[in-house]
Formats: sequence, structure tokens, C-alpha cells
Amino acid sequence: MGKFNIKKNYQGGLAQSLVELIIGMAIGGILIGISTGAIVLLLRSNYDTRTTQIAVSLAQDYLDNINAIVESNWHNIYDLGGKGSSSQFHLAVSGATYAILPSSTSTMMEGKSFTRYFSVENVNRDGSGNIVETGGSEDPSTQKVAVTVNWEGNRTISKTQYLTRYRNISFIQTDWVGGPNQESFSTSSVNNKFSSSTNINYTASSGVIKIQGY
Repeated sequence: MGKFNIKKNYQGGLAQSLVELIIGMAIGGILIGISTGAIVLLLRSNYDTRTTQIAVSLAQDYLDNINAIVESNWHNIYDLGGKGSSSQFHLAVSGATYAILPSSTSTMMEGKSFTRYFSVENVNRDGSGNIVETGGSEDPSTQKVAVTVNWEGNRTISKTQYLTRYRNISFIQTDWVGGPNQESFSTSSVNNKFSSSTNINYTASSGVIKIQGY
């Protein structure tokens, strides 16, 4: 009778151990699945974060270069044809600087393709100097620039900046012997002419302009 009880207890313990093992394996599988999912989400999050950082860097790079172009010559951006909220321009290397060309452009960064462009708009201000979307009058010394970067998955980021012409070129002219018809001015060729006027004499004394009386 004692032997029978020992065998019975042994078989019962074995069955219980198998059940516990199966339950443990099931729980382990669930935990592994959860951990795997968490790792995948973490890797995906890191991937998205890194890609967004690259896009932001590309947008800022454009803004920095556009600022340099504008500081060199305001008319490089102000005189662009086809400006507006839907306009698209990109930068292309031209010697030691950049040229502004129409349409977007693509670039590869860390094995990913990014499309980049920027728009340029005129800016209006009200009578108090505030920028307004409608009404007001154009401020020829302010331009709105919006850089857009697109990448896979229809992801997009945009950065907007208002650029202002804060420096103007001036010079003192003391020689007018060249006469009238100076209708345009180039900073690279300051000369001795003037635009036009009446009742003046610029020939009596070389280089001197005098107002004649009636």
C-alpha cells in the first residue's frame, strides 16, 4: 500500500510540473512577443527621430544659405520671377556661392532621399508696420521665405522666416561731368553721371553741377 501511494504521488507531481512548464513557456512567449514589439517600436521611433533631425537640418541649411545670398545682394531674392506661396525654388552651387533656380531638388542623406525647395513671397504691412496677410501695402524691404522638406511616407516639415533688408549701399558723389541719363545704378560701376533734371549746368566747371536761375 505504501509503494502504491509513492508512485501515485510521483505521477501527480510530474503532471503538475508539465502543466507549470507549459504555462511558463506560454507566459515566456507572451513576454518575448511584448519585448520584441517594444524593441521594434523603439527602433522605429529612433529611425523616425533621426530622419526628422536630418530633414530639419536640411531646411536650416537652406535658410542659412538664403540669408547669405540676400546679405550679398537683396535683389537676388526680391527680383525673382514667379514668387508666391506656391512657388518652388532650389539652390544650386555656382562657383563660390549658390544660384537660385526654379523647381525642387532631391538629395541623399544616410541612404534616404529628401526633396527640398523654398517659396518666396512679398510682404505687406499695415499703417503701423505690422505684417498682414491681406490689405496694407507692400514692404519692398521684407520677404517671406518658407523652406519645405519631404521624405518617404509623405512626411513633411517646413520652416518659415521673414528676411529684411537692413543694409543699404550709399556713396558720396562729387563729380557730375558725365551728364544725365543715369537711369540705373550698379554698385560695381559708380560713375560721374546723374539721372535727369532741368535748369542745371554741369558744363561750366568740370565736375560741378549748378542750379540755374530763371
